[in-house]
Amino acid sequence: MKSVRTPMRPRVPPKPNTLEHLQQNSEQNNNVKNAGGQDPVDVYCRIRPVDSLETCVSVVDSTTLKISPPNSIGRSGCGREQQYRFKEVFGPQTGQKEIFDKVAKPLVADLLNGKNGLLFAYGVTGSGKTHTMQGSAKDGGIVRRTLDVIFNSIGEWQSQRYMLKPDHLNGFEIQADADASSDRRQFDAASNIQKAFSKFKNPRPKRNASNSSSSSSSDRVPETTVIDGLNEDNVYGVFITYLEAYNNYIYDLLENISGVNMTKSLQTKILREDGQRNMYVFGCNEVEVKSPEEALELLSKGQKRRKVAHTSLNAESSRSHSIFTIRVVQCPLDEQGEDVLTTVPLRISQLSLVDLAGSERTSRTGAAGLRIKEAGNINNTLMMLRTCIEVLRDNQLNNANRMVPYRDSKITHYFKNYFDGEGKVKMVICVNPLTSDYDETLPVMKFAELASEVQVQRSVVRNEVIALPPGRRRANFLFREVRRNMINEGFDKAKELDIDISPVYTLSPAWPDTSLSDDTWLETLAKLKNFLKRRIATRETLLQQTRVKVDSVSERVATAEAENLMLRQSNSSLNALRAAEERKLKEYEALLLNAEAVNESLFNNYNTLVEDYNQAVEERALAQNQGQLEKMRIKAKLTNKLEMHKEKIDKEFKNRLKEHQTKMVLTQVRALQQLAQGHSSSSSGGSLAATPVNRPITRQSARTVAHPSSAVPSLAGPAVSNPRHRRSFSQGNVNVVLDHRPLKTLDTNTVFRPVLGKRRSISKLRSEDLNNDRVTHYCLTTQNQDSQGELETKLYKGDVLPTTGGGSQVVFQDVEILRQRDPLAVPNSGVKRNSDGTPATGSLDAALQHERWKALASPATPRAPANKRTRL
Repeated sequence: MKSVRTPMRPRVPPKPNTLEHLQQNSEQNNNVKNAGGQDPVDVYCRIRPVDSLETCVSVVDSTTLKISPPNSIGRSGCGREQQYRFKEVFGPQTGQKEIFDKVAKPLVADLLNGKNGLLFAYGVTGSGKTHTMQGSAKDGGIVRRTLDVIFNSIGEWQSQRYMLKPDHLNGFEIQADADASSDRRQFDAASNIQKAFSKFKNPRPKRNASNSSSSSSSDRVPETTVIDGLNEDNVYGVFITYLEAYNNYIYDLLENISGVNMTKSLQTKILREDGQRNMYVFGCNEVEVKSPEEALELLSKGQKRRKVAHTSLNAESSRSHSIFTIRVVQCPLDEQGEDVLTTVPLRISQLSLVDLAGSERTSRTGAAGLRIKEAGNINNTLMMLRTCIEVLRDNQLNNANRMVPYRDSKITHYFKNYFDGEGKVKMVICVNPLTSDYDETLPVMKFAELASEVQVQRSVVRNEVIALPPGRRRANFLFREVRRNMINEGFDKAKELDIDISPVYTLSPAWPDTSLSDDTWLETLAKLKNFLKRRIATRETLLQQTRVKVDSVSERVATAEAENLMLRQSNSSLNALRAAEERKLKEYEALLLNAEAVNESLFNNYNTLVEDYNQAVEERALAQNQGQLEKMRIKAKLTNKLEMHKEKIDKEFKNRLKEHQTKMVLTQVRALQQLAQGHSSSSSGGSLAATPVNRPITRQSARTVAHPSSAVPSLAGPAVSNPRHRRSFSQGNVNVVLDHRPLKTLDTNTVFRPVLGKRRSISKLRSEDLNNDRVTHYCLTTQNQDSQGELETKLYKGDVLPTTGGGSQVVFQDVEILRQRDPLAVPNSGVKRNSDGTPATGSLDAALQHERWKALASPATPRAPANKRTRL
């Protein structure tokens, strides 16, 4: 029978996380773990015990670590203390037992309950990673204690050897009894041959040589912890694999492990994806083990094949990443608790214990040659792991969908399913507190900080509902014990009894005899009464159990209905997304067709241009052959020279004409000004003597004096009165004018100045200024630049009137404009100019005529008395 694994769920996009401090980050992770469907990566820290007093790492509390810079700062240049928060910090005095209970024991419990797990050991070279994972014989590490706890927990519930067999496609199958028996006989024969060969090869092993093998069996102190709450109606099979990632290649350390010759070089393995899109190593050897000693023996043989080397920092430095994987296969028993069910999919779970090689600097380790290449590959692998963690963190913080580069490294590619939600991920950061490792410790701490902010989708084990009563194994055991006791007591017919543990539900034994007589009726009634009481009590018990089961079934049905509703909603949303994507695809196809049509049109145009170009090239070659090209070049040169000469002559002529016209204009303007000044003084004196009223001379009168024989139409309309001005001051001096002037108002120094009487000056208008009963007028002064570049002052005048709401409003009545002009200035407007700046021929005469009339009219402006004022 083929095994079926739970398909990988689609990854749910994480919610953005915007934490800034370590404390807030820890609280957020706890909230997510308790409330949502995601679990953070649990990061622990262990400090290696050292004899030196010069340390840079200290424990603040059970979850906080402080790193202090040494006196001589290294290349990092960071001169301040830094604190980092972990799930838990283990000090130098912490033992292997405590670390296992808090870090690995929950993963072992998940493994036996059908969940996957991943545990990393990360740190620099010589920080104690291998000791944390392996430990010693008397004080085992995480790997040894994990194996002990697994076999302590499953105990007598293990499957027979070779009943479960790997299918080499990341799954397992159940073998027939005959095939399993044949494989067991072959295994026993091979074991006997190997033992005989080992005795023949080493008849008298040395004492020091036997330490490594005997210490693991005789001197080893096993772990006694047991995981409770397992399903006793299942059989369990344990399989192990031991892999090595060296120079970004995968090797199987258990390859040909049962053979005699183990010195043969290992072959590289490839990664593949199974039917449920789970990654596995194709062709690796999965060995079934039945005891911790057997598993540790295989582990010891695999470690002998692992790549290690001597460096300046460590006597045996790991040059590769080791991956020790424990896979547990669970099979349910049938209704009699005797055989394994073959109609139910197998439940497969695995726990990977990874000992990462330490990051290092070649300047400190003294590496050379091949060791430099190994160190480079180790650092590259760790860098790719950090990059994947960073991308995952950025995707969750920013709700992005960047592709995580799992395939850039074998380690990240192999474990990508864990980060996508296929199991719990934990990490143990090992730290060497010496000041010499300060520069290497800082990047490790930053990586741990990044990893703690990553959240992994919580894995959910979907149990197959089996309509069989629980306790089948124990019932089968009790039935066999009873039958054995009966046989021992002399009941030979008990051998013919078949195993039948089907439950029988009865309210009570058979009814008692109910016949009544004069002598026994009281006794019969008493027996019947007791029988009915027992029957009623049994009925109540069964009813209570039935109600509990009904409630349980109802709850399970409600849960299934809720899940079904959620799945339907998810299916609807996915269908909507699919329809939208199909619409987009059709739009893109239409755009592609249009683009192809445009591309074809452009290609045709290109071909046409190529043909025209080829034709032009041919014509040019023909012209060169006939001598026409030289003639055309000479002709073009002479034509260009002639045009340049004509342009030069035209430009000189225009400049001379412009100078001549300018001189003529200035001469005429001066003459007109002199004539106008003399005429103005004579006419001014006559009017004053004849009339006592000052009457301004209009432009029409000035033109009449200058040209008495010509009738020129007036350029301005006749003067009219402005009825909007209020000239009544009958109220006296109680009226106040609100003079609103900006702070940067310039003084014009003109003859005409506004006289506002009793006024109140302000620079910023407020509502309280207008609500004053004494304020009756309002005047706003503004200054701007007119079209000729001169300063122009405008006075906006208005009346302040009360409103029905109790406020005030301003009704503007008039605007006064004060300007100044230079009488000799020639305006730019109205004169059209050529591209070289000279006045156009048609517009020059109009400009001259305009200036002549302006010169006649400007001096005739009457001079107002010095005490002339403008009043509101």
